[in-house]
Parts: sequence; C-alpha cells; structure tokens
Amino acid sequence: MIRVVQKFGGTSVATLERIKNVADIIARSHKSGQNTVAVVSAMAGVTNKFIGYVRNLDAYEGDPEYDRVVSSGELITAGLLAIALKNLGLNARSYSSWQVPIFTDGNYGHAVIKNIDPSNLNDDIANGIIPVVCGFQGINPENRITTLGRGGSDFTAVAIASSIGADLCEIYSDVDGVYTVDPNLYQDAKRIDGINYHEMLEMASQGAKILQEQSVDYAMKKDVVIRVASSFVEGKGTIISGKILPKNFRGLAVTPSLSQIRISHNASDNDVLDVLERHFIKAEIFKKIENEKTDILLDKKKTAVAVHVLKNCDFVRSVRQIIVRKQFSQISVIGSLMTTETCKMLTDALISDRIETFGFSVANYKVNLIVSSDKLLESIAVLHRYCGLEK
Repeated sequence: MIRVVQKFGGTSVATLERIKNVADIIARSHKSGQNTVAVVSAMAGVTNKFIGYVRNLDAYEGDPEYDRVVSSGELITAGLLAIALKNLGLNARSYSSWQVPIFTDGNYGHAVIKNIDPSNLNDDIANGIIPVVCGFQGINPENRITTLGRGGSDFTAVAIASSIGADLCEIYSDVDGVYTVDPNLYQDAKRIDGINYHEMLEMASQGAKILQEQSVDYAMKKDVVIRVASSFVEGKGTIISGKILPKNFRGLAVTPSLSQIRISHNASDNDVLDVLERHFIKAEIFKKIENEKTDILLDKKKTAVAVHVLKNCDFVRSVRQIIVRKQFSQISVIGSLMTTETCKMLTDALISDRIETFGFSVANYKVNLIVSSDKLLESIAVLHRYCGLEK
C-alpha cells in the first residue's frame, strides 16, 4: 500500500476552520487507500510571537530555552488536528518530537536531523492510526528540545518520509507549486511542473520561500520525491525529483531587501562567510573598506541573528550595520552550468534596459546579481523575459 507523508504549513492550519479542511484532505488520502502520516507547523503567526517574546528577553538562536519556547506552537496544532481527524471517525494520535523520536545534533536554533526511529509510526500505520507529528523540533543527545530553523517542518516531513520508506512527501501551503519567480512580485510568473533537486536547492537557499534549504538537501541525499501543492485549491502542484532533467534557466529567486554590515576581523573574508553559512545565513562580499574591514550584504530579515553570531566569533573585532541611502536587492538566476559568460549575458540584458548591477557571483547552478531596490521589479521583468521563463 502507498505511503504518503503530508506536511501542512502555518497558513494551512491558521484557524480551526482551516485545520478542519486539512483533516478533510488527510481523510480523503486515507480513504483512498493510502497510509498517511501528517506533519504540522504552528498556526500562522504563533512562532513569530514566541520569537518576539524570547528576543525581548535577549535570548537568541543557540540558547536551549529559545528552542523550548519557539517549538511550543506545533504541540497545539498537532493536538487540534488529531482531534479534528477523530471527529471524522478516523483513528489519530499526535506526537511531539521526543515521542517519535526524532534525534538531532546539538545545534540549537538550526539543528540537523541525524536519525529517526520509525517504530512507533510504523506500528500506528499497521493498526490504522494516522500519526500527526509536530514539525520543526527534535531532541539532541542531552534529551533537550532542539529546533530545525525557519521552515523546519519541511525538514521533519522529508526525514520522516525517508525513515518510513514513503512513496511521496507532499508539502501543502497557500501556493499551488513552485513558480519561476515569486508571483507576488511578478504577475507573469509561471508554475513549474517539475524541478530537479539541484535547482530547487539553489532556489531555496537564495530566497525562494517554498521549501526549507535543508529539507531539499536531505531529499536529494535520500532520494525522497516531493510534491508541493496548495491546501486551498486542487491542482497538480510541482514535483521535485532527481529524475527531472535540468534546464538552462529554471527560475529566479529574490531577496527584496539586503542589509549592509561592516566587519572588522583578522581572518579571511571566506572565513566570515563560512561562519554565517554554518548558521544558514547566505551573504555576499560587497566591498573591502581597508585592511581587515569588509562590508557584506545579506537578507535584512537575518540581520539581528547575523550580528549576534559574528559578535560571538573569535576572529571578529567589531560588527555593525551600516545605514546607507541606496537600498539593494538580490536576484538569483537559477539554471544548469552557470558560467561567467552567462553572468555577462545577464548583466548585459539589464544594461540594455539601463539597469545597473552593483555586484555579482557565479556558481554551478546560479548567478547572483545585486541591483538597486528601486529597480527590482523592472529587473525581474527583464531577466524573466530574457531567460525565456514566460513560455
């Protein structure tokens, strides 16, 4: 019998009515003959509220109590969904991470799943019980609660799918698939029917909000097929798989607002980037001010965490956010075998429309371009057309 893991994000479970809708989706899956395991996020806005509480008390990622507090929302959602399923005449049981159990490393705030014991879940499946698992959380070797970073419920779902040998991992949210670019930024964005792991990993790491980066990386390593779909409208969604061939240009990932941080340090710039990378913060070297001083650009939403991380780094002497008049955005063009020549063609396309680029970097599956924020929407339109993404 087919096994499916279905994960539901915060907007899908934001209210009791939406939780009832999720229960209906699971019930249809169960009654069609599929063995289903549900994974849930906290209700929309709840985790952000808890993060605000702990930051007001000057606690950040890396503090065990931070994880204890911000992981609480999933407990409520899992219990409510299990109740809703029982009201439909189905057997269901909610699980927190330690009850599964889901084992992680000790990296509070950005823990990595190391192992899952699927025995309890397999027993429930064999007995016709639908497990409803709290996403986003695990337990470390000291038996303390850890969290998996923003979007960590995706990671939970993919890891559970691997552990129980699921045929498919479905990620439900308020969008009906992966798009060529955020449709909220560009109305002519197109839904992608299928995308391979490498391309999706780059889109996730460079700002696309559909899937957490670690979840895609884990799916690629374990060959877990993912389907991204909407919990509000029916549709095919987007399949993510290693069997899908790459394209020259697959899509654009956008970071609309960048912060500029100035760092004084006695190591290499790559050492600075590596420290941030270990905390899942992507940054670009913007310019050298003088010896041992560097300006970097990163997602404005991650500024507070980045400053906190760098201030606690041995080789960093000082770090501060720079207030600048010109605001910058980043557009990442995702595709196969990107080269410096590809980068030149993309920057030339922007220049032909009188759009200046203020920085760039190139890797195998992406070209990152820095543009002025007041030219962001215009830049998206130019690059979307140039890359043939509207077809």
